[in-house]
Amino acid sequence: MPSKRWITTMSFLVAAMWLVASCNTPSGDMPKARFERTIELEQALGSGSALAVSTTSGSIEVAGQETDRVHVVATVVARAATKEQARDLAEQVSLRLEQTADGLGIRIDKPDPARRRFISISYEVTVPRQTGIDCSSASGSVNLADLTGEVSARTASGSVEATGIAGTIHLHSSSGSITCDRVDSAEVHLESASGAVRLTNGSALRVCQLLAASGPVTARRIEADSLRMASSSSRVTLNDAQAEAINLHAGSGSVTAGQVSCERLQAESTSGDISVAFRPDAPGDVAANVKSSTGSVRVVVPRDFAGQVDLRASSGTVRMSKPVAVTSKPGRNYVRGTVGDGAGSLLVRSGSGAIRIR
Repeated sequence: MPSKRWITTMSFLVAAMWLVASCNTPSGDMPKARFERTIELEQALGSGSALAVSTTSGSIEVAGQETDRVHVVATVVARAATKEQARDLAEQVSLRLEQTADGLGIRIDKPDPARRRFISISYEVTVPRQTGIDCSSASGSVNLADLTGEVSARTASGSVEATGIAGTIHLHSSSGSITCDRVDSAEVHLESASGAVRLTNGSALRVCQLLAASGPVTARRIEADSLRMASSSSRVTLNDAQAEAINLHAGSGSVTAGQVSCERLQAESTSGDISVAFRPDAPGDVAANVKSSTGSVRVVVPRDFAGQVDLRASSGTVRMSKPVAVTSKPGRNYVRGTVGDGAGSLLVRSGSGAIRIR
């Protein structure tokens, strides 16, 4: 059953895309007269408070600093048939900081949308480092940096970047990439409907989920309790990761994992090869389940791996370099038995491809 957060996020994205469609002028009909003005706001903001920022068209940049105030620089761009009309349109936009239940929010007052009138508002914001952020853009990128607190960002059309975040992170894009670096947090949820998802240098993570409906998913140098990476129609790549449980899934693409250490691993590809290489010092009693419907499978087990092995290829050969005490007669495409005397397990299936274990 979808979570409330998922339902809320998808509702935002649908509504945001409708707003973009209804408010924006088609590029071929974009009025050429342009007027730009800057609005600045500043107010005290206590450490540990939250700030809400949203725009229907425009980028958002939020950076944490050693300060006790929030400073907002808003760039308003208005387009209309004439320069005078564009100026008048921009001058009708007003912004103010309003108190919310847990901090501050930016309130926008602007004219209703009309044909051949266009307004975009972009933000550059500095806040105390210990500030929670909730921001959304219907059409524009979001960039967050050096923050401690719960961070949430959504965009219907644009990329999302977050760097140097300590706290729970929820980043969503309907059409755009998501990039996250230097994260030390309780939970990380990155999701793109159409775009790449990338996480690097994640430490002390409890739950980490990286999801893409259409785009590659990549992670590197990760420490987590549980790590889930999935792409419906592209590749999944993981390198240098340690977790209790790792789950990797590619609907249409390869799965590659190198230098991983975990107690439980599940890797699956509907249409693509799978390559998994454990660290030599990974737990010898790891429980690994690896399946590819149409592709080959290669697994490098931990140095001290010991336990049950069950390998089967429907159309391909099976080879294992470690000595196996077989429990049933092996075949060209089937091996079942034990390696050493341990509690580990390795189950590998390939629908159409070879299996290689060493």
